[in-house]
Amino acid sequence: MALINGKSFDWSDVNIVLPNLNVEVQEISYDDELEKELTYAKGNRPRGYGTGNYKASGKISMLREDFNEVLNYCKKNNTTLFKLIIPKIIVSYANDDQPIQTDVLPECSFSKRSTGATQGDKTLKVELDLFISGVIESNGVSAV
Repeated sequence: MALINGKSFDWSDVNIVLPNLNVEVQEISYDDELEKELTYAKGNRPRGYGTGNYKASGKISMLREDFNEVLNYCKKNNTTLFKLIIPKIIVSYANDDQPIQTDVLPECSFSKRSTGATQGDKTLKVELDLFISGVIESNGVSAV
C-alpha cells in the first residue's frame, strides 16, 4: 500500500448493531488469539506444536450520553447491562483511494464497566470491556 505523507488509514466507522439503538463509539480496541504450545520429545528441541483454544476480547469507550442510551435500551428491553447481547459490532475503515476494510465482532456482551471524572473535564466517558463469544472476521475471513 502506498503511503502519502505517512497516512495509511483514517479513523473508522464503528456500528453497534441493535434494533432501535444508535450510539456512537469514541474508541474501540480488540484482539484475538489462538493458544499455541511447543511439543517436545527426545532432546531439547521442539518437535512441533499443538494448538488450544481461540479467544477474543475488546474494549470500547463512549460518551456518557451514549452510555445512558444503552442503559435506556436495556431498561426498555427488560435486561441488564451485563446480560445485553450485541449480535455484532461492525468496524469499517479505509483510505480515500482504497476499498473499505471491515471487521465483524460477533456475539458481544459487556463484562466490565469503568467510569471516572476529574476536575476540568469537558466530557465524561465510559469504558466497557467486551466479551466476544464468536470468531472475529476481517473482510469475511476468520483467523481460525
